[in-house]
Amino acid sequence: MPKGYTRRDIRRKPQKGKNMGKRLFIILIACICCAGGYAQGVLETESAVLALKDLMADDEPRTETFTLRNTGDRPVIITRVSPMSYLFEAEWSREPLLPGKSGSIRVTFTPARLPETFSYKIMVYSNARENRLELKVEGNLVDNPEKPALLYNYTVGGIKFKRSNINFGKVYTWQTVTDTVYYLNTRQETVTLSTPPMPAHLQAKFMPATVKPGERGMLVLTYDANAKGDYGYCYESVLLLIDGKRDLRNRLTLTATIAEDFSRLSEADLAEAPAASFKTKEESFGDIRKGTKADCHFTLTNTGKRPLFIRATKTSCGCAAVTLGKKVVAPGESATIRVTFDSAGKSGRQYKTVTVITNDPRQPETELRIKGNVTP
Repeated sequence: MPKGYTRRDIRRKPQKGKNMGKRLFIILIACICCAGGYAQGVLETESAVLALKDLMADDEPRTETFTLRNTGDRPVIITRVSPMSYLFEAEWSREPLLPGKSGSIRVTFTPARLPETFSYKIMVYSNARENRLELKVEGNLVDNPEKPALLYNYTVGGIKFKRSNINFGKVYTWQTVTDTVYYLNTRQETVTLSTPPMPAHLQAKFMPATVKPGERGMLVLTYDANAKGDYGYCYESVLLLIDGKRDLRNRLTLTATIAEDFSRLSEADLAEAPAASFKTKEESFGDIRKGTKADCHFTLTNTGKRPLFIRATKTSCGCAAVTLGKKVVAPGESATIRVTFDSAGKSGRQYKTVTVITNDPRQPETELRIKGNVTP
């Protein structure tokens, strides 16, 4: 026994050859793992957008295919394909896509169920280097001569229209905009279309006004925002007369959001502009009995340098009425906005909103909220 060692020390003495083997094995495993970390599948497609221009309307399902290729050096497994609309269904192989090989994703939809202009995303999830791939199906529909009525889904007195609502979208106060809705005469006789006298901000023109059986036409609507004289979301309807007969069920709806145009203001203009500041944007009227009314008060302060004009207020329900202390607020001054809630016909928890529209260029619209509980 070597001097200075006990039998226990000799038994515990490291065995260099064995430990060296363990170290080499660990290093080898680490190298393999690192190499595997750099080697990955890569999922690519020649075109991520499937453009279907002038797609003919049809009520039969249609299938389109995206071709994918694995350009990496490891197999790719597509775990999920998620169309961003219930109008589409996707099918794909669950088998691994080997390096250098191609696969496909088949997308099935019914053209006639799509809007006239469409764009839908399809998300592909996999174990590839980029684990999410975005595909897109976009295009527009055109009439099918063999099935002429497919895109005309709204019927007014036997006349079919492609749309029942004309949404002009955002319209500046200085703009006059037009939109067109198409119609088809599916009746057995010739009819004449017209409208009652229109308000000053609206014009309607039927082309043609007299429509033969099976003939198409278009209604061109012109909307003058300046003549409308309103702000924010606007909703109204257009009554359609068929052969001069009035039926309140025969109508189209029009919507527009009228806004002030601040795009030409300079930085100096913005620095001198009015600014709408609310002390609070939510108030509670607490518990009230059904059939009674309750008030909520909001304080609006002009923290800008120019007079603040309250252009309009819009409520989410006819049960809420707005009373303004004043419509013009000088710099540094405040105004009270009273919102009266009428609980007639209501019960339980209530949440309503009021949109206040001003000439504050940085925040022209502010949403106020009232809440409370209506008890029996």
